[in-house]
Amino acid sequence: MILNDAISKATENISGGSRLADPLAKSGCFPKMVVEMISVAEESNTLDTILVEISEALERRNWRALDLAVRFIEPLMLVVLGMVVLALVISLMLPLFNMDMA
Repeated sequence: MILNDAISKATENISGGSRLADPLAKSGCFPKMVVEMISVAEESNTLDTILVEISEALERRNWRALDLAVRFIEPLMLVVLGMVVLALVISLMLPLFNMDMA
């Protein structure tokens, strides 16, 4: 919803002949580096290629973050699964040890 409002305002400004980077910077929803790259691209008339490069860079960054999160979660899941299996084995073996041998 917030991004939608920021993009709508940017669309209105572009329709009025203004620059794209100004409303994006004012919204505070976009990283400063992205806004600066868009501003430079507007001045150099390479906005189409820069937007593609920005999207690819952000996609790579998100995939790296996701991969790192999965790498941290995997050992934690193994430990939790090991604890569950250990609890199950103990609960199955405990009655055997507590039986009276008469």
